[in-house]
Amino acid sequence: MHPDWQNKIHQYCEKYSSKEPDFLQNLTAFTWRNTINARQLSGHLQGQLLSTLVTLKNPNCLLEIGSFTGNSTACFASKLNSNSTIHVIEADAEILHKAKLFWNDYDFMQKINWHLGEGLSIFPELNIEPDFVFVDADKKNYFNYFNLIFPKLKPGGLIIFDNTLWPVRDCPSFASPRHSSAEDWDCWSWLVGHFPRVPTPGSARSVLSKKRR
Repeated sequence: MHPDWQNKIHQYCEKYSSKEPDFLQNLTAFTWRNTINARQLSGHLQGQLLSTLVTLKNPNCLLEIGSFTGNSTACFASKLNSNSTIHVIEADAEILHKAKLFWNDYDFMQKINWHLGEGLSIFPELNIEPDFVFVDADKKNYFNYFNLIFPKLKPGGLIIFDNTLWPVRDCPSFASPRHSSAEDWDCWSWLVGHFPRVPTPGSARSVLSKKRR
């Protein structure tokens, strides 16, 4: 996140969190120089959270839908063991090209299986059963992603959906006309709160776990 947009609480949290790796700092600089929507970067704090989750879970197969220039992707890849597989789906061809260009010289990123296209179309073709999924893509399709991926998720696996607060109501200073309606996000919250076999905490991102039978 750009420093101009950070409030004091955010700055405090960053100050007392683990230092952001140099490769992510370099990516942030690269993204601000070479894209027009650099604010889509996951950022330091979210990156630390994702790194922690993937370290604790130690997944065998990780799926990411919506990678932008690869901040979250790198947080995952840098913590995965050598036997794990990671599939990344990005719909924007130009962004994917820039991401691959930046990460080309980083050995730990060579394990990435990059896929260009829409997640709803690409995922069925992969024939995988992930145990860790991160979705930060087109918000209007979150229901569809959930219905598509959850049956393939391994028991005990995690699905994380980013940006699941409705900004106009919950964070009005960040609202824009492009955001989904309150009713959309209320329905989403109800689904993840009542769906069988999905214990989930409420937050700005939905972390869903598939219960073991």
